[in-house]
Amino acid sequence: MKIIAIQPPYAHKTQQAEASLDFIIKALDDCDASCDLILTPEYSNAPSGFTEAEFAPFVRSHTEALVSAARRAAVRCNAIVALSYACEVEPGCIRNMTFVFNRKGEVAGSYCKQHLTATEVNVYHLDNSYTRCFSSPSIVEVDGLRIGFLICYDAYFTEYIAHLSSLHPDIVLISSFQRGERQDILRLQAQSIAFNCNSYVLRSSFSMGENATCGGLSLAAAPDGTLLGDFGSKVGVFSCEVEDLRWKYMRSNTFGGAPISNDRFIEQGRTPWCCRPCGSMVIPGDDVYPYPRICAHRGFSSIAPENTLPAFGAAIALGAPEIELDVRFTKDGVPVSIHDWNLERVSNGTGFVEEKTLAELQQLDFSASYSERLSGLGVLTLEAVLAKFARQVIVNMHIKSDIEDGHPSGLYSLEKFRRILALIDKYDMRKHVYFMAATDVMERALQEAPDIARCMSAAPEPWAIVDRAIEYKCQKVQLYKPYFNQEMIDKAHANNIRCNVFWSDDIQEAKSFLDMGVDCILTNDYWNISSLLRK
Repeated sequence: MKIIAIQPPYAHKTQQAEASLDFIIKALDDCDASCDLILTPEYSNAPSGFTEAEFAPFVRSHTEALVSAARRAAVRCNAIVALSYACEVEPGCIRNMTFVFNRKGEVAGSYCKQHLTATEVNVYHLDNSYTRCFSSPSIVEVDGLRIGFLICYDAYFTEYIAHLSSLHPDIVLISSFQRGERQDILRLQAQSIAFNCNSYVLRSSFSMGENATCGGLSLAAAPDGTLLGDFGSKVGVFSCEVEDLRWKYMRSNTFGGAPISNDRFIEQGRTPWCCRPCGSMVIPGDDVYPYPRICAHRGFSSIAPENTLPAFGAAIALGAPEIELDVRFTKDGVPVSIHDWNLERVSNGTGFVEEKTLAELQQLDFSASYSERLSGLGVLTLEAVLAKFARQVIVNMHIKSDIEDGHPSGLYSLEKFRRILALIDKYDMRKHVYFMAATDVMERALQEAPDIARCMSAAPEPWAIVDRAIEYKCQKVQLYKPYFNQEMIDKAHANNIRCNVFWSDDIQEAKSFLDMGVDCILTNDYWNISSLLRK
């Protein structure tokens, strides 16, 4: 089979974009019946660094001719054509996609880029809403050939490539707009993808100039990682002859073992619980997940004991995007999820949390006062929560400080804060957690982990909460009813600060908070209050 990748000149000036696009169209028109699979680069209909105002109009006025050329090539050459371009799927909604045309010029399937760059989202305003929920990698089957896809930035995400590998593609098509990466890295990247997916790889990109050492590099690689050829920085059409695109690399199953396909050899030793949390259970992080939100205060605490796994699990199972939990430390320095500083209300014990070791707390029942049917629930460590629900939910982490317990306090303990931070990093939760606390914790957080969002507590002066949030560069405030008003909400929003409200279990009250512009309502009765957003 003859596989080819078109490598047009990059339009360094937007005035050159039409010439670059015309090159792609002419290359498609020049393909002949010897071609079996043809691939174009990413943004074939927008081959330049357009401004925000230029991008969409150029796409709209130049797409039809490009798509027509791809269809003609498929029919004329009796070939499979993969065309990568910015596609307006509905008015005003443009996505970065690859379409596959079968030998009749019909659309056999498509792929939407999964990992968009900041420029695509913030400058070109491409739709990325589909990336915020689970999506299995696309496989398009044509004439028994299983075709997988990566578009440019996608090729850097090894966990996504591992998922693609599990679907057993015969060939992975990489359409690229990569202009700044070194060619030796691009070559290595493509060979690694071929080896790990046990598939052929065909890559198409733009030439950045005859002597460029970055970008370009349309190429082909075999399932054993062998580079079959690359086009360097040349302008033109890269072609490669492949005997059988369904061929798989077989290796020994350990030293002296029977032959086994390379992807199966890798898969049989996979331990996914040692990998970063990913997959269908993961939700977007705090900076991406949309508002308004309902936060399950201490979990679904109206049906299960507060700050316990049943309370948190019930809320998450019912779709809560956020849970709130409280963090205190034991005598031996273990962070636990307990609201009160003493034990009488939340357990069958007495005394103070910080005067007990973890082992001593583990002897107590933290559910007996709630329901005999749940008796025996022990103390919940912060680590147990993060381990169980890593990246499945956003955690409003209320770090209890001496200020909130009514005592004077200096800067929050560095040792305690670093222990909390170590657990957040251990379970890859930096984007799925924010700190809610008083000023002593906010100051420490600003010093030690400025990238993690901060939410100012109402304690000890609720009417001054917005000013304190501005001072400590917080992204959120947690208003404490009834000590807030519309003026405070408006001032927070004017300073790009989100507003939580603690708390509401009443539908009409919660609705009034949303009408005021509150971004997130904490509630003990998650399912009832969340009905406001479900409707």
